[in-house]
Amino acid sequence: MKIIERTIILSCAAIFLFIVFKAVYYGVQGNRSLIKPQSSNYYQIIDKDFNKTIDVPFTNIHSYRGNADYMYMSVDQESTSLDNKIVEYNRKTQKYKTIFTTKFKMPSVQGVELNDNWLLWVDADESGWQLNPYFMNLKTQEIHPLTKENEENVFNDFPVLIGDYAAWIKMDRKDEKAEVMLKNLKTGETTSIFNLNSFSFRNMSLSAKDGKLLFTDEKDHFGYLYLYDVKSKEIKEFKSSYEFIGWARLLNDQQWVYLTFDAPSEPPTGDGKLIFYDAATNHSQEVVSDIDSVSELNTDFNNEVFLYFNENGYYKKFKIQDHLLVEDGLLETRYFFRFSAENDIYIYDQELPNEKYKLIIQSELPN
Repeated sequence: MKIIERTIILSCAAIFLFIVFKAVYYGVQGNRSLIKPQSSNYYQIIDKDFNKTIDVPFTNIHSYRGNADYMYMSVDQESTSLDNKIVEYNRKTQKYKTIFTTKFKMPSVQGVELNDNWLLWVDADESGWQLNPYFMNLKTQEIHPLTKENEENVFNDFPVLIGDYAAWIKMDRKDEKAEVMLKNLKTGETTSIFNLNSFSFRNMSLSAKDGKLLFTDEKDHFGYLYLYDVKSKEIKEFKSSYEFIGWARLLNDQQWVYLTFDAPSEPPTGDGKLIFYDAATNHSQEVVSDIDSVSELNTDFNNEVFLYFNENGYYKKFKIQDHLLVEDGLLETRYFFRFSAENDIYIYDQELPNEKYKLIIQSELPN
């Protein structure tokens, strides 16, 4: 995996790249850079669960999350730059409406996150220097900024949802200090739960599931993983055998995966690995020993893991079996890009040559 260490400015600009995510997380994003499409093609939304297809007037749909009734997505609709709106799509009626329009002249709206009660997204300028996250109460439809908007010398990275909380990494650009933040979306109370020793592209993303938050750090020549329990406010520390780690993803509250990286100051060796850890057995497993061509790491609601390998254009699947992560075939779908796997719904982007771009929604992935 050929990734180089970024400066502070480039770290901010990296919001335009998939942080498996971001993530990823967050999550979504994809193995393509956010580049405004040159084609005049618009998107089709194909809902395979409802057997419905609809043309929509968007030249790009970059970030999305869905549930049984709705899909929320960042879209480019006559934008001066990249995605400029957040749109709500009703799966039953096939009707859609804009719920947020960017506040930037040259925008890049993205980072959509969704659970039963809340919706999150990020409004950013195309340079990545300014980034403002927002949240919406799905019941009341009220929208509020998650942090202070356009705060000088502060970078608030992509947030994730944990029940009625949102978590994100906040960095002071002046002293380059970063901390993990947690906000109660009901009360508005915001607290710092951890001061990070390091902040790079490796640990920019957070992962949340079942009331737990997972993040990574590096200190004393070792990588560390931290599991925070929102209810008890307890943080557990897990020491890795590797120094440069990141892109950690929770499978459940006892098991997770993460990647190892080359030393940023050394020439790349291609020795990056996919590691699976089982906290119940305190066992660490090297699953894949060569991730040099991997550009995407995803997990889903069935405790499955997906790695996208550039050389063959497929996702390789892995599943948990007897406390180990084992290979489980390929997703043999061509031109299959970013996908979301949250709330028991898969959403993925398929861009076939000489056809309209397709955003496909279904409760099961194709084989």
